[in-house]
Amino acid sequence: MNILNIFIGAGIFVLMADSNARDIGEVRIVCPAELPDNALRTGATVDGWRPYKSAPLRLNSAAPTGGPPELQADLASFTTVKTRKGRIDTYDLAPPNRDGTWMKCGYGARNEVTLHKRLDDRIRQCRLTTSNADSAAIDIVCK
Repeated sequence: MNILNIFIGAGIFVLMADSNARDIGEVRIVCPAELPDNALRTGATVDGWRPYKSAPLRLNSAAPTGGPPELQADLASFTTVKTRKGRIDTYDLAPPNRDGTWMKCGYGARNEVTLHKRLDDRIRQCRLTTSNADSAAIDIVCK
């Protein structure tokens, strides 16, 4: 692990722990704990209604998807291991999806707003560890 690269896009941070072009190594994906204010944009209002966000939208979930957000291609195949401290979901992603594999971060009680980022095509597995103590604490490691 000789070089640490940091990529920032759409509010989702991707930390690459290895720069070797053939072997992706482990990649840590970090969804923001709260949806950034600049991620929400509103257009023209209707009949004088004005939007307002009274509280931050907190991270509620994360999962890889089989394509960009408009495909709504949630992956149904994963294994879950429950521990005393939380839950570990493992997604096997081989072979790669035609439209790429994306990470989805869901915000609000019912994932009313989501952020999406395309993952490197060499990634074959993602492990998401969720804490019972804090649902916004989701550790995502892909390789």
